[in-house]
Amino acid sequence: MAERKTTYVDALYKKLVREFLIQKFQFETIVGLAGPDINDYLHHLENKGCKEFEIYENNSMVALQQLAKVRSQAKVAIVCGDILDANPYKPNTLFDLDFCASVRFLQEHIAKFKENFIMTFSYRIGLQETIDTFFKARNETVLAEENVISPLPHTVYTTENGSYLFIKYFDTSAMCCFAKI
Repeated sequence: MAERKTTYVDALYKKLVREFLIQKFQFETIVGLAGPDINDYLHHLENKGCKEFEIYENNSMVALQQLAKVRSQAKVAIVCGDILDANPYKPNTLFDLDFCASVRFLQEHIAKFKENFIMTFSYRIGLQETIDTFFKARNETVLAEENVISPLPHTVYTTENGSYLFIKYFDTSAMCCFAKI
């Protein structure tokens, strides 16, 4: 029987999805949530040309641990607080929002960020409810849906406000990402 992962530090599918989505964006500044290994996160994005990071962490102890671990040549600001306090209109910035929770509890976050984002959620509430709740929170109607097989299976949703890439995967649990370029 295969060993079940309990963290995303070595999550193969998450990393493949992140690689697929991040190559769709060309930004030097990232506002986001670094996850369990801040140096892996920073290093990966620095290799993609990112030079400035604003990392949010709600837990002050975790924020201090992240600050102590940072080994990056980039400009890194660790903010102890809610990502909702970030400026969603910061120019030339990618918002990398790895929530890993259900959309049911993140509707305020979903509505706040308008462009240039990747949002990661759990879809344990069901795939269709996740998709419907996401677009309802954004006050958008899906006008078209295109399933794409390569390089990773994903869906392009088109609304009156543009296109979104949607991709689902499973590492420790059922996860999905919405990206708006």
